[in-house]
Amino acid sequence: MESTLPALLALQLAAGGGPPPPVPPIPLAAEPSGAAAPADPGRSSADLYYFTPEEADRGAKLFGFPRRGKGWTFDDDVPKDIQEQMRRDLAFMGSIEGGPATPLHRGIFGDVAGAAYKEFFDSRVSAIGVSGCGSGNAVACVIPILGPSKMWITKNYIEFSHPQIARLMVVFHEARHTEIMRRNWPHARCPRPFRDSMGRDMKSIWTGAPLAGEPACDTTPLGSYGSSTIMLRNIRKSCSNCTDKVKMDAELYADDQFGRIIDAESRRRMEEDLR
Repeated sequence: MESTLPALLALQLAAGGGPPPPVPPIPLAAEPSGAAAPADPGRSSADLYYFTPEEADRGAKLFGFPRRGKGWTFDDDVPKDIQEQMRRDLAFMGSIEGGPATPLHRGIFGDVAGAAYKEFFDSRVSAIGVSGCGSGNAVACVIPILGPSKMWITKNYIEFSHPQIARLMVVFHEARHTEIMRRNWPHARCPRPFRDSMGRDMKSIWTGAPLAGEPACDTTPLGSYGSSTIMLRNIRKSCSNCTDKVKMDAELYADDQFGRIIDAESRRRMEEDLR
């Protein structure tokens, strides 16, 4: 969910690289300062940074297929308390004990087990930094042409208060976006109008930003929204050492993320997966 690259390969996404370059070559919505600048129609102004499959391909050409499993670091601009919070969150994820996983979960993560989640995250994310992610409503992002294994968080991730499992939902969503071999799993555009089963406009559960017409949905159960939904639902179902609060939060945020899956067959597969 973020900003873009000027042709500086100085930012070659070594872990913990410095702040992102200030001027992107592909126009993005400007950071709000007083009057909001008009958003680029190709970019989401909802809760994420939208990249095209072509930009994913450019990132692959610039950086190649990264070698995995070297661990991850924080940029200096990530506040110390957020660094500690993220370490605690990921330590909790690494401590999860559970029962059998559903088929879709096994295909993406493996077992409902802390070791599997730790391996998934650590083998994909090389560094975490702070950026605007191209929109005042953005929460976090991966920008393939700035480095396909780096995750960026925004002030909305830092300042908004959400449960631990929701914060983990965001970072595992972004970890899925680092998968360069799948063009970083780009999103689909949400329909317009975009309403829930009660007829209410769909909005970001994190910021409240409207989603209709935004590239903030998925048409596959295997992308970032689908994989996060599957992860949370399996934690809700099978985590044996999670509190009732964690399971309740997992169900709430999973239901929200499931609403971003707009393909009927994909929804059917996901519903069948948990039976």
